[in-house]
Amino acid sequence: MAARNLQITRLGSSVRRRAALWLGRASEKMGLTSSEARPGFFDQYPRFYSTSIVNASPERLNERYRALIGSNEQLIREKTILDLAAHDGRWSFAALKAGARHVTGIEGRSNLAESAIATAQAYGIGGERYRFIAGDVFDQIELVQTNSIDTVFCFGFFYHTPHHMLLLSKITQLNPKHLILDTAIDPSTTDCVIRLLKEKVAAEGNSVVGQPGDPLHALVGRPSRSALETMLTSFGWSFSYYDWHRAGIKGWHDLDDYRGGWRVSLVASRRSSEDSPSA
Repeated sequence: MAARNLQITRLGSSVRRRAALWLGRASEKMGLTSSEARPGFFDQYPRFYSTSIVNASPERLNERYRALIGSNEQLIREKTILDLAAHDGRWSFAALKAGARHVTGIEGRSNLAESAIATAQAYGIGGERYRFIAGDVFDQIELVQTNSIDTVFCFGFFYHTPHHMLLLSKITQLNPKHLILDTAIDPSTTDCVIRLLKEKVAAEGNSVVGQPGDPLHALVGRPSRSALETMLTSFGWSFSYYDWHRAGIKGWHDLDDYRGGWRVSLVASRRSSEDSPSA
C-alpha cells in the first residue's frame, strides 16, 4: 500500500523586538502570565511529536493547527488539497481528519514522505484518500492537473526558496480557489524587499538542494510583508491575515516567531478561471 501512495547572511532583529520577547518570557517565568499549553488536535495523534525534529512541540503544533486548519475548515472539508513541502505529513493528515476529500503531498525528502504514509496508515486513513510524492516541489507541481486542486497549503516553505514568483506562478496555473500560506518574513523593513540568506541543506527543516557553487548550502529568500503582499496581488490574489494576537494564546512557548511578527499566516483567494465571466 505504501508504494502506491509514494510517488551567509543572517537576518537581523531589532532591539525593540528582542526586548518585547524578553519581557514576555520574563513575565511567564514570574507567573504574571499563564504559560500553560492548551490541549489540541495533535494530542490525539501523538505520533507526530516524534516523526520529525522540526517544530514538533505540542504547543506549537496545536496552535498552528488552530490557525491553519481549524480556522479554515470551510476551505478544506470535501475539498482536494495540495500540500507543498508536506514534511512528515502532519498537515496533510490534519486536512484529511478535517474532512478533505483527497490530499496530494509533495515532499523533497523521501524519508519524510515515507513517514507520512506510515503515520496515515497507523491512524487508519484509507490509502485512496491521499498520495505523497517524493521529489522537488517545482518539478512535481508541474505534474498536478490543472483544475484538480481546490486549496493549496504552503506551510513553512515559502521562505526556503529564492523563487517566490515562480512558485506563485505554478500555484496560480493550477487554478485553485484558495492558498493557505504560512511563512517567515523580514520584519525589519516596510520596503518591498527580499532578504537573501544561506541555509544548510543537511538540516531537516531546510531546503533540500544546495547551490552549484556551494552544494552544502541553499540560497533562500525571506520577503518583507510588503514584498509578500505585492507578489500575491500581482497574481490576482486577495488575502487576509490570521491574527495571532487575538487567538486566545496565553502561553507563547515555542511561538516567538508569531508573537514577534516575523512569521505570518494568511488565506489568499482568487476567482478561478471557471468562475470568471466569459468575455
